[in-house]
Amino acid sequence: MIRSALFWRLFLGGFALLVSGLVLGGAMASDRVDAVLVWAVALLAGAGVALAAGRLAKRARGLLARAAALGSPAEAEDAVGGDEFARLEVLLEENEARFVEQVEQLKAERNRLTAVLGGMVEGVVAIDRDRRVLHLNAVAANWFGRPAPELALGRPIYELSRQPEISGALIEAMEKRTQVSRTFALVRFAGEDGGPNRFELNASPLLSSRRDGELVEGAVAVIHDITELERLESVRRDFVSNVSHELKTPLTAIHGYVETLLEADPIDGPTRGRFLRKIRRQSNRLGALVSDLLTLSRIESSTEPPEKVLDLRSAAGEVLNLLGPASEERGLELVAEFPDEAVEVVGEEEAIRQALSNLVDNAVKYSSAGGSVLVRLRARNGRAVLEVEDEGPGIASEHLDRIFERFYRVDRARSRELGGTGLGLAIVKNVARRHGGGVEVESERGQGSTFRLWLPAAE
Repeated sequence: MIRSALFWRLFLGGFALLVSGLVLGGAMASDRVDAVLVWAVALLAGAGVALAAGRLAKRARGLLARAAALGSPAEAEDAVGGDEFARLEVLLEENEARFVEQVEQLKAERNRLTAVLGGMVEGVVAIDRDRRVLHLNAVAANWFGRPAPELALGRPIYELSRQPEISGALIEAMEKRTQVSRTFALVRFAGEDGGPNRFELNASPLLSSRRDGELVEGAVAVIHDITELERLESVRRDFVSNVSHELKTPLTAIHGYVETLLEADPIDGPTRGRFLRKIRRQSNRLGALVSDLLTLSRIESSTEPPEKVLDLRSAAGEVLNLLGPASEERGLELVAEFPDEAVEVVGEEEAIRQALSNLVDNAVKYSSAGGSVLVRLRARNGRAVLEVEDEGPGIASEHLDRIFERFYRVDRARSRELGGTGLGLAIVKNVARRHGGGVEVESERGQGSTFRLWLPAAE
């Protein structure tokens, strides 16, 4: 305290006032007794001034120490020396600037967090310890039918959604201080199949650190729309099941014929030849199935955009020439109606040829002997449209929506008899989608079928 500039300023100021008072008092004293009394009072006043100066200096140094804990005391002391009030002023100014900077940083962090949560494809819901909505991002608000998320803030979680899984998971996570998972359906949002969307919710407690331990401030839940994932998983299971069945059927037949040839009594030549022809037929079927699976996988996994310009008229003509012998063998006439000018599209040549071949080959296989298959090509409204019209048995209406699914067959026995793999139309559909086009069918039972493939015309 003796080194305190504030103490000496206060003390010397008080002492100057005291001396002035003494001089004035001495001048006014009438005798010796009065003078002694004046000096006694002066000594007591001086002690009081020193005591008051010391206390003020001590309090000032205390404030300075607290401010220095937040600021830079060495810089302040270098700037103004040992003056406590001046140093305190410098530190307060520094802390004010630092406080403003920290507030701006917090605002920026909050804005970034809001942008991140708003840009998520998942829904986010947070509640406070009173079970009121603390945060609701736009995705979750849309799912719960809340066009303005801010209007839900501060409302009880029960008002946000009537789904017990949502509020139950958040409250359980908060009360048990653990992660909680739930799955639920929202009927309000119908999926592509007409059913409700399926969601998965993962809730966690919001904890804040305190000296006496962690305090639960609320809970937050991240919600995922798993409708498409569950659909794909169902497709995968069906695909694996179908592939297993389709592979097992020819393999079982081949195995049976081979076992018979190896273990049976000597077999006459005609019977042996018949068995070998059946083995060849089943192996060809197996090879066709594997080939179609590889083609389908290649089309679906391709990521490079098609860039080659090709003439559909030329590609369709080559397909007709290739399938001409098969149609003649069945007594069918292939009729082509092509325009005089080229019909160009941008695409992958091999995939498009495969799609055209599958459509014409199906028409040839399912048409009755003596009939005809019409292949019509034209350009219309910025599209290249290819139609394949047959005179086959037609397709009942209940099958039309599923005809392009993998391994779906209207008549399984006849399809296998004709050597079909059940993947031909699925390949056509994927080729069309890959090139930004589509495929559709018009058919009535007993009236034949017309398959229509369209692709965007080249510019």
